[in-house]
Amino acid sequence: MSNLTEYAKNISPSLYEQLKQAVETGRWSDGRKLSEQQNAHSLQLVIAYQSLFNEQADHFSVAKGGQIHMQNKKELREKFAPRSISDIHFLDLEK
Repeated sequence: MSNLTEYAKNISPSLYEQLKQAVETGRWSDGRKLSEQQNAHSLQLVIAYQSLFNEQADHFSVAKGGQIHMQNKKELREKFAPRSISDIHFLDLEK
């Protein structure tokens, strides 16, 4: 794991975001599908990067230090609840 961790220390935040998106969607940004091996290696690198740099962990992710971070439904509702009616955007789909 130390080689993977050392590699994760040296990737840019933009490369991390590209790898994360590829793992989430199963495709590279140009639309090509990840092989099983590419997916496995990319996922390992994303987890290693998150364990080093993830200060603001998502509802379920690996936080800085390698700890698994989870938020319950109440915490997520509070996090994403609109603060006022002006924070809500309505679309008129009838036009």
